Amino acid sequence: MKKAQGRKMKIEIPVGKGRPTKPDQSAKLSNELGIIARNFLLLPNKWKELTREDKDAALIRCHERFEINLDEHYVKDSCEDILKNKSRQWHYKLKQLFENARSEEEARKIEVPELTPENWNRLCDMWINPEHKGKTNPEGVEPDRIEFYKHTHYTSEKGWSSLEAETHYNNMTDLKDLYTSGESSMTIDEIVDTILGTKSGYIKGLGYGPKPNTTRSTQRRTAELEDSLKKAKQEASQIEDQQSQIQDQQSQIQSLNSQLNTIVARKRKCLEKCNFFLAHRHQG
Repeated sequence: MKKAQGRKMKIEIPVGKGRPTKPDQSAKLSNELGIIARNFLLLPNKWKELTREDKDAALIRCHERFEINLDEHYVKDSCEDILKNKSRQWHYKLKQLFENARSEEEARKIEVPELTPENWNRLCDMWINPEHKGKTNPEGVEPDRIEFYKHTHYTSEKGWSSLEAETHYNNMTDLKDLYTSGESSMTIDEIVDTILGTKSGYIKGLGYGPKPNTTRSTQRRTAELEDSLKKAKQEASQIEDQQSQIQDQQSQIQSLNSQLNTIVARKRKCLEKCNFFLAHRHQG
């Protein structure tokens, strides 16, 4: 992605952000990685099935478009994370096309511009395979860790396993509403790790995962997010209070208008009586 002068757009990803903080950089990078995921990346059943060479080849294409320092591990990991999400989204959309077809024969006739007929048929073969159906959830994508956490800590019969579990879930959904869109967005994994924390070889809510990065910057990022969430809740509470005050003021205004109308009506009647009295007095 180059500017009019022929220079590449510079992409900067600050530590702890996971993506560019400048809206134009974030949008361009996300769009380009989406194009790469659709046109140049293999479509495995799972992301981990891609080889290191496949991922690096995709990131090299990104480097050709932007001025971006992929030698920085955090920048490279952030781009790879965005690419992974784009790949999953593309995989999900393709499977939706397949499932919306009325029959297998009709599904195989679908033309996807980004795929060759051979690759599309390979995907159809995979989705038709009973063994594949048994390995994926109904949506064909990996589970949302936030909802998986609820599934393992909440039942309709007994409710939440503890008050702490309910608080964790509410905080995660609050962060999801605040940070899964816009320039300061977060992935579901980042949200869960922020609220629950991580330890080597284990991801809370799923029971497995990589060794986390427990640097000071990560801790500082966690503190910043918790502070942002607290401020957002305070602002929401203030807005509710302001709305309540406005409603009270509107009620008071309506009451005053009613009283004013009553006073005006009384004065009008009084004036009518005075005019009537004066008219009869002049006649007398």
